[in-house]
Amino acid sequence: MTESWDKYAAEWDDNEAVITYSKKAFASLCEIAELDGLRIFDFGCGTGLLSEQMAKHAERIVALDPSVKMAAVLKRKNLQNVDALVGEITDETLQSRADFVSSFDLVVASSVCAFLPDYRLTLGLLKRLLKPRGLLIQWDWLKSGEDQESGFTESEVATEFERVGLRVLSISTPFSLDGESGGMKVVMGVGMSNQLLNTDGMKRRYFVAPPHAAG
Repeated sequence: MTESWDKYAAEWDDNEAVITYSKKAFASLCEIAELDGLRIFDFGCGTGLLSEQMAKHAERIVALDPSVKMAAVLKRKNLQNVDALVGEITDETLQSRADFVSSFDLVVASSVCAFLPDYRLTLGLLKRLLKPRGLLIQWDWLKSGEDQESGFTESEVATEFERVGLRVLSISTPFSLDGESGGMKVVMGVGMSNQLLNTDGMKRRYFVAPPHAAG
């Protein structure tokens, strides 16, 4: 699995579809959360196209990917507040990195969860990274029928969030990309580790308090 992604690393940042996806994911993220001063965990970060955009606002980002070559591309970008790591999220990982547990305001997973061997198990591990009231946000292709090989339906995302103890704040299809068979919609799931801090109602915008404002 890791080697299959390694072969795409050199040209990943030149792929127009990948670039467009990351820009649209970031735009939809900014409609949901205020990023200034946050500690963010970018799960399945790839070459860091999403991390690059978030880094302009975040206090610190830990970006994790199992692909050595993908992570190497991100490291070469020399983003001062981004730590690019190679590895996977497992129970052993969290035991060895106790500093990760309950230490992030936001966990993002862009176009990665559909490739996981155990989606629910990984969601549960990612939830452990969140501070109280922290957000987990996921983007993946919207599955439109049983014959579609990858992706999720909106109900599948909501169900799995609830099963691992995330409060479902919203499930939506914020954007789509043009493909050979027409527009391909992206499903976005937003879950919270605890109760909602505050909102502005009309825009359904969720504010996660940065560390210096907590308490």
